[in-house]
Amino acid sequence: MIYSYNYIKLILKNKYNMLKPFYYKYIVMTAINVTPLIGGKYVSTAYAVYNGLNPYASIILITVSETLLCSLLFYAGLKLKSLKWVHGMLASKKGKKAHNYVAKYGPVIGLFVGQMFIGAPPISLALGVLYERDKNIYIYFFIPLFISIFLYSIFNFYLNTVAITSIRNIFHLV
Repeated sequence: MIYSYNYIKLILKNKYNMLKPFYYKYIVMTAINVTPLIGGKYVSTAYAVYNGLNPYASIILITVSETLLCSLLFYAGLKLKSLKWVHGMLASKKGKKAHNYVAKYGPVIGLFVGQMFIGAPPISLALGVLYERDKNIYIYFFIPLFISIFLYSIFNFYLNTVAITSIRNIFHLV
């Protein structure tokens, strides 16, 4: 069988792309999302928009992966609370004042407002340290966390779609 030069050139060009599974870009997007960098959700949604990934699958994957990461950090915060020096910091006057404020407004303010500035993972760690056993963990942490991550994922996806489309139109990038 004789192949044309263009056909062989096409096979060699796509040789490396054929080795990658179709979900490769979703794995990269998830890895970007769970890195400890500030702005991981924004960068991962930008990656999804730039590569033309399915927006619904991307938002669900970003929400689930970050919720799992934040749950692990919340559990780590619960374990950190048992250390003597952390317990000593919480027992001080400033620590009690901060604890009372966070116990009253913390999850809602932290997860909805603070997520824009420092992200959900550090807030989850802090809420794990300040968590009291008498509170309902779902109302205190998991429900606000999931809703805020989902809403911010949609918001970031929208912002990145507008930004990347504008950059492509202004600079005529394809």
